Amino acid sequence: MSLILRAHVAAAAHDVVSSWPLESFIAVNPLASRESHPFETSATPDATLTRSRDAYLSDYRLGRIDNTDLEAALIERIPAFATSFTVGTSTISAKRVAVLDLTTVEWGSPRPADGTPTWIDEYVAAWVSTYLNPDPLWMMPHSERGLFGAWRHLARHDTALPRRARRKLGGVPSEPDGALAWALNELEIPSQKIVASLREELNRLPGWVGHIKWRADRIGDIDIASYLAVRFVLRAILDISPVHTSGPSDTGSPEPTVWQRAETVTRSLLGSEVTREHIAAIARVLANHPVTEHPYTWQKAYEIHYRAALMPALSATHEVHGRPEMQLVMCIDPRSEGMRRHLECDPGVETFGFAGFFGIPMRFARYRARGSIDSLPALLTARHHITEDPTDMAQTRRLLARARNRDAFRKANHHADSNAATPFAFAEVTGWIFGAASILRTFTPALHARLARALTPALERPDSTVTVADSFSLQDRAAMARTAVRMMGMTGFAPLVVLAGHKSESANNLFESALDCGACGGNPGAANARAAAAIFNDPAVRELLSTGGIDIPADTVFAAAEHNTATDAMTLLDQHLLPRSHDQFVQRFDRLSRTAGDHLLRERANDLPGASRRRSSTPLRARAHDWAEVYPELGLAGNAAMIIGPRRITRGVDLGRRVFLHSYESGEDPDGTALETIMTAPLVVAQWINHQYYFSALNPTTLGAGTKTIHNAVGTIGVLAGGSGDLRRGLPWQSVGCGTELFHEPMRLAVVIQAPLERVGDIVSRNQVLRNLLDNDWITLTARHDSTAVWHRYTRYGWSQAPITTEGRRS
Repeated sequence: MSLILRAHVAAAAHDVVSSWPLESFIAVNPLASRESHPFETSATPDATLTRSRDAYLSDYRLGRIDNTDLEAALIERIPAFATSFTVGTSTISAKRVAVLDLTTVEWGSPRPADGTPTWIDEYVAAWVSTYLNPDPLWMMPHSERGLFGAWRHLARHDTALPRRARRKLGGVPSEPDGALAWALNELEIPSQKIVASLREELNRLPGWVGHIKWRADRIGDIDIASYLAVRFVLRAILDISPVHTSGPSDTGSPEPTVWQRAETVTRSLLGSEVTREHIAAIARVLANHPVTEHPYTWQKAYEIHYRAALMPALSATHEVHGRPEMQLVMCIDPRSEGMRRHLECDPGVETFGFAGFFGIPMRFARYRARGSIDSLPALLTARHHITEDPTDMAQTRRLLARARNRDAFRKANHHADSNAATPFAFAEVTGWIFGAASILRTFTPALHARLARALTPALERPDSTVTVADSFSLQDRAAMARTAVRMMGMTGFAPLVVLAGHKSESANNLFESALDCGACGGNPGAANARAAAAIFNDPAVRELLSTGGIDIPADTVFAAAEHNTATDAMTLLDQHLLPRSHDQFVQRFDRLSRTAGDHLLRERANDLPGASRRRSSTPLRARAHDWAEVYPELGLAGNAAMIIGPRRITRGVDLGRRVFLHSYESGEDPDGTALETIMTAPLVVAQWINHQYYFSALNPTTLGAGTKTIHNAVGTIGVLAGGSGDLRRGLPWQSVGCGTELFHEPMRLAVVIQAPLERVGDIVSRNQVLRNLLDNDWITLTARHDSTAVWHRYTRYGWSQAPITTEGRRS
């Protein structure tokens, strides 16, 4: 491939967003490549950026949006609306005119372009799926030649192609770069249209293309050029020219003219006694706010209303006096907010929020495990491999033997079930066993789960310790511990400090990893919590920390735990490593966490579709084991804000499990290094999550995954809706809605920071990713110096005092 053609392919693929496989599915903003552009200009043929006018008007009638919100949104978007003007003998506020226009003038909702798959789309998707399928039983022949090479070799015998096309395929260059150049020439695509044509083909199957980009970066067995070579060669041998369909979407009904809008508004203001001069004066004002801008003003008003209710709640301070009995560090995930709030009903408990990988970027493998996981944010690369060492080798050998037998049985079952010659005999012999198990699993899922645990002792894990010292030097471990303490602003230490990672647990859920810890790359956070506890308990690490002014008392013990967000059960890990002197604290933590989990579970039942609101929490926990349950938990649905500041400004405040909470004390971070790390890593990840929920809610069939009920897995790669077609890119409908109604409120992330404004502004100024997100209105930022200062809103022109009031507001 010539350098010029390589540049064309790179340019065409610039906007492609990588898509992670199911086993490590993490949140991404599906329009991440557009973040350098203003939000309102980022619509694509398959992406709607706002809700419908009817949805906003419904919220307006319910008081979820009011005139104050609309006026604030108008002035924020178009400062000229802060003025007044004269109509006849009356002085009229420009923002009042614009609000009347918003609430009376109809505008059409954009209709996404027709994304119906073509025959070529279905054909190519089937070949890509076969090539990437990880099951060795169904490995594609000649896959060592790469996607294009294998397809070219096999397609010459593919009766789905006309005989003439198959003959023509024999003359196509064997390498993908030469083949792509040949096809572009055969199709007579002008050089000035090559990039647009390549981009159009990439837009046809964006799910597969996103996964190919991820795989090209991580594994390297396929790339965008090879994929494009298949598509264009196929078009060339079939003599089907590319059809350019991209462009602005159809807005449906024609927009009313400025004069028509002005006439309607003028009559609302002045009654029937209006003149052309009156209408013209109003029209000049409304020309600043065309109908195409209306949905974005409504959306901003919708978000302003939420912020206006949130900010006053942060005015009070709730201090923890004296040394707490125990401290709990949880992930910043909004699901942790509820657990923290219920635990802190006990005045002796203090909690902190920190990214759920606890600052330990690692690849983790259990003892003698066949595989490993990259348990770290997607922004980072795993360079350190951590494993565990058993503390009782006799116990470990017994459990490993059971595990090997169980794995052998499962492998035999899989081969018997999958091999073309054996499945019928296999069903005859074993069907009654699996039939009985299916009955139990269907009608009594909790009982089935208990029996499965009892009958599969190989699932037990031997007592072990995480061997951190083999992978990180003493200086590295001390630096990670120092950074964590500094980022959280932890100035004192309780006798028991619990570091709680989180996971989710659900049966028959292809998107289970989307409910695990995003900061851990879509994996459970227990391994990171265990590694962090080992580091903090290391006497050598503590000695180094002490020389830097961080004194951890000798009686302070760090313990790892895991929060199951589907059942709200909190489990202390590695209890064999905890000293007997702390038994009372361990027992107290167990009691408090059980009580808090029960309260939180019943609180969440108010939102879970079909959940029982009875006092017993058993039926709610059983949902995690029910293989027919499409709502095991709601994940991060409802996420709307991120607060970076001391816990005392949110302690005791019910934030509705909608807020990412990262602890931060500006006084402990004089140079702003910790804050910059928070704003350029956890904040960015929170924004990814926020926008994935946002766009999955607004575009469930294009940027989401559609309904779970028709999903089929392609190995561990992704899911299809039905039996073929494109990979689904976002979250299933059941993560954002129920029936035909949304329960996730799609709003852009509101970031709230308590730190010196100058420090926050400097961090934004020197980080392009933050400038893109803020200056282009993908997120908002409100900050104040301390609890006594007024809030200020970040704008591209500097800080502006934020009017905060709750008068007449309903959240």
